[in-house]
Parts: sequence; structure tokens; C-alpha cells
Amino acid sequence: MPNDIKINRRYETYEDHSMVYSQQWEKAQKLAREHLFKSQTRQKKYYDVTTKLIKYNIGDYVLLKAPPAAGKFINRWKGPFQISRCFSDINYEIQHTENKKLKSVVHTNRLKLYIPRKQETTKEEEILLNLLENVEAQRRPAIHQR
Repeated sequence: MPNDIKINRRYETYEDHSMVYSQQWEKAQKLAREHLFKSQTRQKKYYDVTTKLIKYNIGDYVLLKAPPAAGKFINRWKGPFQISRCFSDINYEIQHTENKKLKSVVHTNRLKLYIPRKQETTKEEEILLNLLENVEAQRRPAIHQR
């Protein structure tokens, strides 16, 4: 009797290797999907905790965050722009205040509400305002006390 018959050794074929490989591959894919889902939910939770949803109305003035550029003293916000259309709570169409033809759709994380500054008065304007107040005060009748 030949030796391989006595030992009852099973011959491994190419199909057996491919079957084992495909099972391991499916198991690895399933494990990767589970890890991906866990990490996505964890990242979403952290993102939702730290972000606040700001809703803008049509007609609001906003500033647009510019892409990063070299230089630490460069203004990072451009604008003001006006909200012309609302696609959803997070996507808005904005148009430039000077050139109404320039429009673009922007995500809310690149927008910031624009609050105009009060105009600063110069020394000359302050002197004129003080003079006007003094003139008005002199024109008012004095109230006599008894």
C-alpha cells in the first residue's frame, strides 16, 4: 500500500485555499465596517457637542471666511455679503453688496454675522458737536428755583 493511503492525508487544492481566503476576506470587511461605523458615530457626537447651528434670514449681512493664505496679518473674512436665498438650514446663497451679479452657495460654517461698526468721529466733528450742544443749552430758558 502506498504511504498516502495509510495516513489518509487529504490533498489541499487551489479551491480550498481560495475558499479560506474569501472567508477571511469577508470577515475582515465586516470587522472594518463595524469599526468604521463606531468611529463615525463617535466623531459625529463630538462634532455635535462643539458646534452651534446659526440660522440666517434672507437679507442678513454676513462675512465669508476666506481660504487660508500666507501671512498672519491678512484679513481672513471677506464681505459683507447679503443672504439672497436659503436652500436649507446649513446652505445659503450669498451675493456681494457692491456687485449683485456675484453669487455663490456657501455652507454655514464659513459664514459669520456682520455687525457694522459705529463710525468714529474725528476731533473736528467732536468740537462741532460740543459747540452745537452748547448753543442749544444757551437757547433753552433757565429754570429759576425759589
